[in-house]
Amino acid sequence: MPPPVEEMSDNESGDIPFNDDAGSNGEQQSESEEEGEDVYVVETITEHQFNDDGTLMLLVKWKGYDKPEDHTWEPEAGLKEGANDVLAAYYKKLGGRPKKTAAKPGPKAGPGRKRKSIGDSKSTTPAPAAEPKKRRKSEPKQTETPEENNHSPNWVPKGKNWEDKVSNVDTIIRDPEDGGLYAFLLWTNGKRSRVSIESCYERCPLTMLTFYEQHLVFKDG
Repeated sequence: MPPPVEEMSDNESGDIPFNDDAGSNGEQQSESEEEGEDVYVVETITEHQFNDDGTLMLLVKWKGYDKPEDHTWEPEAGLKEGANDVLAAYYKKLGGRPKKTAAKPGPKAGPGRKRKSIGDSKSTTPAPAAEPKKRRKSEPKQTETPEENNHSPNWVPKGKNWEDKVSNVDTIIRDPEDGGLYAFLLWTNGKRSRVSIESCYERCPLTMLTFYEQHLVFKDG
C-alpha cells in the first residue's frame, strides 16, 4: 500500500497562481487553428482569361504548390477579398485591368479556397517559346489545257446562220444510246462542240456539203 498522505495547512500548501492570459491565449490558438485549416496563400497570378459570360478568371499559383497542375483558375471577385494587393500588382504589370477582346471558352473555377496575400511578387511563370512556323510549299495551280478549255460540248453561237462561224467539220458520229448522228464542229473562236446533224443541215448546210465532198469517193462517169 502507498503511504498515507500527510495533511498540509493552507500556508504550507501554497496558492496556485491564476493566469490572466489564459483566455486570450486560448482565443489566439483557436484563431490560428481556424486559419491553418483549408487556408491557401496566393503567391502570384500568372495568366487571365474571360468566360463566356464575361467573368474575368485568373490563374493562381499557391504558396507551397509549385507543380503546374496545382495551379487553379479563380474568379476576380474572389481574389479581391483576400489577395487584392497581388491582384493589383498583376494589373500594374499588364498596364491596367484586362478587357475582354474576343469570345472564347474560359477556364473553370478552381475549388473554393480562402485567399491570403503574401505581398507583391515579381516572379512569374515564363511563357512557352513560340514554335517557328513551318514553310509550306505552294502547290502548282492546276490549269486547263487549251484543248480542255476550248472543248464546250453544248456551246453553239447565236443566230440562225452558222456558215461564217464554223471553221470546219471535224467528224460525224452515231450516238450508241439514241442512234442519232452528231457532228463535231470547230468554230472560228477555237471552241469545239457536238451538234445534232439536223441542226447542222439547217444552219450550216454549205459547210456540211463541203465536208461530204471532201470525204466521198466519186466515180468517173
